[in-house]
Amino acid sequence: MNSLVQIGDFARLGGVTVKALRFYDEQGLLHPAYVDPQTGYRYYSVNQAAALARITNLRLVDFSIAEIAQVLAQDAPDEIAASLETKKQALRAAKAALDRKLRLADILLQAAGRADDAPSVKLAPSEDLLVYAMEKRVAHLGAPVTDMFETAEAHIASYRAPVSPLLVFHSPPTQKRNLDLEVCIPVVGEASNRDGVKTLPGAELACSLVYEGGYHQTGPLYEQMIEWIERAGLMPAGPFREIFHRFGADQDGYSLPQRLTAGPRETYLTELQIPIAATDKNEGDVTS
Repeated sequence: MNSLVQIGDFARLGGVTVKALRFYDEQGLLHPAYVDPQTGYRYYSVNQAAALARITNLRLVDFSIAEIAQVLAQDAPDEIAASLETKKQALRAAKAALDRKLRLADILLQAAGRADDAPSVKLAPSEDLLVYAMEKRVAHLGAPVTDMFETAEAHIASYRAPVSPLLVFHSPPTQKRNLDLEVCIPVVGEASNRDGVKTLPGAELACSLVYEGGYHQTGPLYEQMIEWIERAGLMPAGPFREIFHRFGADQDGYSLPQRLTAGPRETYLTELQIPIAATDKNEGDVTS
């Protein structure tokens, strides 16, 4: 027997509100079995409880109304299963993203309020970058590094991308003598097959800090960043980078975008960046 029940009774039977049933009707998901032409009262067949259950089940796992309509239109069980598998993968990705945010909140909580003079670091991913790279061991920072940049800029000038150059430290930046450094000049895609051009890998998560003025600040700020990283239960996961957003340059044999160049040293703008990963203090991988 296929008896009819009023909308309120059917709503209670299905564990939904009358408003929800009216909405499903408007969206074409579940129409009343009968509408009284005189009163406008809506009646549902008891057999429609199965269709309502399918809708509410799909809503529980975050299917949108449009997605539910697609699933209900599918007759083959394997098509329905494929839709559910796709949604399962999307939910898994959303869970991973939420877990990552929770771990980052943990990190910030650990680092917060430990020191009044803690640096204002930023946590963010960094992208891969196509660069012309020149690696060299220098006696000290300063003039030898400037010479490396001038040589590299002039060499790759015709392929230069309008992006900030950077210095990769394969030695600690606090080291005074005999540092292993790599000058990286961003280049356009056409240079990808040229000698010395490579992809500098980004980081899924990096700690960075921006400062204005002379480069004598790099060493002390680097040490503060390392302290912050350790206090947050993290560890460096790649070489330290110094990114030059505004700097002085001779531009002998090459030219740079005006926004990258500066006059007085006080106007230099530099970003310090350290790729990071979790330690045992923070369970899970903050970069996943």
